[in-house]
Amino acid sequence: MNRATLIPVTESSSTGRVNWRSRQVPSPSVVRWRRKRKVIVAESTQEIGDSDNLEEEFDVVRRVTLSEGFAEFEASLVLDHPDLLLVKAPLEGLDYRLVELCRAHRVKVFVLAQPAYGLLGSARFYRFGGLPWLRLRATARNRASSARIKRASDLLLVTLGAPLVIPVMLAIAMLVCRGGPMFYFQDRVGAGGRPFRIIKFRTMRVDAEQATGPVLAAADDPRMTSFGRFLRRSRLDELPQLWNVVRGEMSLVGPRPERSELITTFGNVPHYDLRHLVRPGLTGIAQLTGGYGASVEEKLRCDLLYVGCHSPRLDLMLLARTLLDLLRGFPRG
Repeated sequence: MNRATLIPVTESSSTGRVNWRSRQVPSPSVVRWRRKRKVIVAESTQEIGDSDNLEEEFDVVRRVTLSEGFAEFEASLVLDHPDLLLVKAPLEGLDYRLVELCRAHRVKVFVLAQPAYGLLGSARFYRFGGLPWLRLRATARNRASSARIKRASDLLLVTLGAPLVIPVMLAIAMLVCRGGPMFYFQDRVGAGGRPFRIIKFRTMRVDAEQATGPVLAAADDPRMTSFGRFLRRSRLDELPQLWNVVRGEMSLVGPRPERSELITTFGNVPHYDLRHLVRPGLTGIAQLTGGYGASVEEKLRCDLLYVGCHSPRLDLMLLARTLLDLLRGFPRG
């Protein structure tokens, strides 16, 4: 805060008195923050040297590549004492061990914002060097408390929505069971890489994977039944997973859980396992932006964005957008 200081202005010749007035003088803390903050800029190899005008706002003490070793990067944190880490790369190119290292040294981490990040709506974006940045706020210290709040919110919302959801599920169950089993069970990978069994309304033929084996679902999958196609498009086939939410295996919002057989084929996708830092969800950023037609890399980009930026406000906003898309039929398939 600024403090008021009295300074002499004029001296009266007749009385010899000095007139005083008050002036706001910056406190030492304000003066201290007027210095240029020290930053480290982490870039992909092909971006090193790109003009970004960051030197006009900050004291850029070092520019590093994301491929540099942790020992060299930690040495830079110790020697340079930066205030910020600015990552000029999308989230899927960011090693979260590097982020945790920065947080241990009390260094704030910002990632270069991508167009898809606009889905965050009310999230605060910063502008440094003429570029938009998003701060990664979830820390190791508050991860446990954040998980408890998220769990309590899930149970509260499921309880409040039960009187509306249960009649819809009963009606769907009566229609699905006419052509075979009502539910479809499948093993998926959840938080921490732990397997669990997901439950859905059956949308495909009983022998759908007999010839193909495990494959990714598509928007217009020929294996679906006619009613199953409606359920899949409207996402109503996911309603039984509210039981997985009650059991604590899933959350209402988060990355969609994937099958272990398919995850093994994604070994060449960098940091895919980081999706498992949080509970999988019924809906998420990937489902609202790309649907079933999105590639693995596109879904991962959205999932890592959620892992780095999730909050109760973001969860509520994504749930509201999911309900809106549910009413209009999920046009993205």
